[in-house]
Amino acid sequence: MLPSPSQPQPQSPPTGAKRCCRWIWDYLAKEMDDPMAERNAGALLVAASVIAAMNYQAGISPPGGTYLDTKIVNGTMEYQAGQAIAAYVSPYEYKRFSIANTISFSFSTTTMLLFLSGFSLKRRAFSFLVTASMFATITATSWSYKLAMEATTPAHDEQLKIEWDNISRLVTGALYMLFVVAGITLIIFTAKLLKPRVTAYRQETDKT
Repeated sequence: MLPSPSQPQPQSPPTGAKRCCRWIWDYLAKEMDDPMAERNAGALLVAASVIAAMNYQAGISPPGGTYLDTKIVNGTMEYQAGQAIAAYVSPYEYKRFSIANTISFSFSTTTMLLFLSGFSLKRRAFSFLVTASMFATITATSWSYKLAMEATTPAHDEQLKIEWDNISRLVTGALYMLFVVAGITLIIFTAKLLKPRVTAYRQETDKT
């Protein structure tokens, strides 16, 4: 006798976590009915382009300027023409500024590449990626502003240092407030994006 064909094993129903992830993914993959999406896309693209240009300019023309000549003392080059003055005067602050400026430049160009991919802001997943990228861009740009001020502010005079410390605390407080507001905005945007899908998932779960 021929062996009977094996019966397909019944698949276990997906768990609650898998179902929730699948529902959220299906929701993010769909398009939103937002007539303002295209206008918002144009504004975000312009903002990302302007910030990228600012970051590029800050990279080739650093705060504090560059040396105009090359100085060699006893056969040792002290500095070279075209190099950033702040890199020698305030190396620690300038290093942090360069990192923040590079992060901002990277995320702003990433935002432009996302738009060049051809997706629309009506896609919820794409809208979330663009928003997160712009959030990182603005955050890094704001922080690089403070670091540029630190790198170019004189600290050799005690009175100047005291006055700058007061200004620095004010700027730092304003930046922290900006980060808090931006973080809350991102959380609200994410919650607003996911709320309809989560509500529908709960209603279907209650029915079953």
